Amino acid sequence: MRIAVRAFNDNPGSPVLVFGNALGTRMPLWTSVAARLADDYQVYLTDLPGHTVSTGESLAEASAPLTIEQLASGLVESLAELGVESFAYCGVSISGAVGLTLALNHPDVLTGLVACATAEKFGTPESWDERIAEIRADGTRSVVDDTADRWFAAGFLGEDIATGHLILTDLALIEDEAYIAAASALKTYDVSGKLGSISTPTLVMAGAQDPGCTPEAMTEMAQQIEGAHFVTIPDSAHLLMVEHPEIVVDHILEFCGQL
Repeated sequence: MRIAVRAFNDNPGSPVLVFGNALGTRMPLWTSVAARLADDYQVYLTDLPGHTVSTGESLAEASAPLTIEQLASGLVESLAELGVESFAYCGVSISGAVGLTLALNHPDVLTGLVACATAEKFGTPESWDERIAEIRADGTRSVVDDTADRWFAAGFLGEDIATGHLILTDLALIEDEAYIAAASALKTYDVSGKLGSISTPTLVMAGAQDPGCTPEAMTEMAQQIEGAHFVTIPDSAHLLMVEHPEIVVDHILEFCGQL
């Protein structure tokens, strides 16, 4: 499994910071944060398979469902091809799951982890089967309205006339099979009871109004990771880096400055 990775800037010799996206989003999700960090870090943006850049793999004809473990190992391999042997990783939602899996399975390459709006387990196999069936029947456009309510805090889309709507447009344009492949990976993902073995320095970041990965649930998750630091981003929901990139950057800088 190869992961699409693109260098955001040219800052050789600086610490490497890699960003991973939420299901149904693309590389621009993190650009407001990445631009603010470009002077101090070598920044790489990544995409889930099939979301933006083809990796040459046929998701529709894959012999076995995609897994979070494959995404984590594929990221390590894809970065190694670019000469990146160690890095800090910042992932949201499904990519937060990738980050936790990196910390569990590939701690030797990970210098730090920022886990945003994520969980030890997402939903149930039955709930993911329902989501996948909906996408197969009506496509990714059918989930835009419900997703908007989860991704953004109340009032954000009315106040921000561009950014949030562009992110939702990306969701509507994602290939159905790419979305389904990533959803299938979340269906089988479960690291419950394993986080106590993570030794990587970790920052856990929650959106104050996230209805799924609530601050309460993420506090409990952070408490399982020795030494983990927990922060809540005010007036934000699931995509906190879109709603308040300046606050997210402040926390990342403070955290990475201690690595």
